[in-house]
Amino acid sequence: GTLKSFSSPVSNPRASSLTRTLNRHNISSSIMASNGTTAGDKILNKPILNKQASIGSFTSCDARIDTMPTGRLVTTSLIEVEQEGLESRGYGVSASRNIETIFPEGNYTGTVNHLGKPNGRGVMRFNDGSVYEGEWKNSVMGGVGTCTYADGLTQYKGEWNNGKPEGGGCFIYSNGDRYNGAWKDGQMDGRGLYSFQNSEKYDGGWKLNRHHGDGKFTYESGNIYDGQWRHGKKEGNGIFKYANGDEFAGEYSDDRKDGLGVYRRANGELDIKSYSDDIASEGVRFSADRKKAWNVKSDGSCCLTLMKNAETFRENASIISPFLAHYLDNHN
Repeated sequence: GTLKSFSSPVSNPRASSLTRTLNRHNISSSIMASNGTTAGDKILNKPILNKQASIGSFTSCDARIDTMPTGRLVTTSLIEVEQEGLESRGYGVSASRNIETIFPEGNYTGTVNHLGKPNGRGVMRFNDGSVYEGEWKNSVMGGVGTCTYADGLTQYKGEWNNGKPEGGGCFIYSNGDRYNGAWKDGQMDGRGLYSFQNSEKYDGGWKLNRHHGDGKFTYESGNIYDGQWRHGKKEGNGIFKYANGDEFAGEYSDDRKDGLGVYRRANGELDIKSYSDDIASEGVRFSADRKKAWNVKSDGSCCLTLMKNAETFRENASIISPFLAHYLDNHN
């Protein structure tokens, strides 16, 4: 489609990624007349919510995983405890034999390779009280296994590679939080579900222990964000559903509304505005029955306007953002 021209520029200089985007197309970017009203317009004191805050325990995703016990057993003294004609240092032992050996990191019971290194299935009781039971590859936790920490509450059960969680696995934290999903090099990476002990949860993409890609976060308050993330923050297009029935659909940057957005109230009213740093700028409002429209100023005041002007604003917003075009089509 082709962007349609509006009647005059936006008066708010902060504002609007819509303003910036439309200016790049060399057109004016507001419905408002130069004085903010037109002849016969009626000023209304209808409040407008410029900023909606939602506070969850995990809005910025810091690394939560505890330090894994050392998986690589580096030692020069391998002491054979079980004496059944085996060499005192344990070398040359068949991998099919279960032996008990003492390492600087703790005691190991299980199969070893021809060099006496843990290989196959075995149990390592670390000196710090942690216990790993599962598969080993040449002295390193590798395959499927369970590591239970000294506190008896913290536990990882799943796939390992080179001494670190990698593949699919479930990590239970001492505070009751739980992550079940993909791992890479000891970090949450891929698709996974993180469930908080306070009933919050995040289901979606991860990268380096942070929300990344598409994901859905359900907050304790009942608010829900479903959309794009980048390095633990909302970034890109998404829909934020408030517990009171209101809904925002639009662009985010650095965890804040930034760009074009649609705010749809539970009563059916619909605003199309531009946002910068979570603050709404100027735009238009449609009545619940879509038979009336208002210009909305950045201070929250609004005035009646012609439907054709409001529809022009809507059409241009749809051209710029296919995401909003789809959303608006579903909420006529």
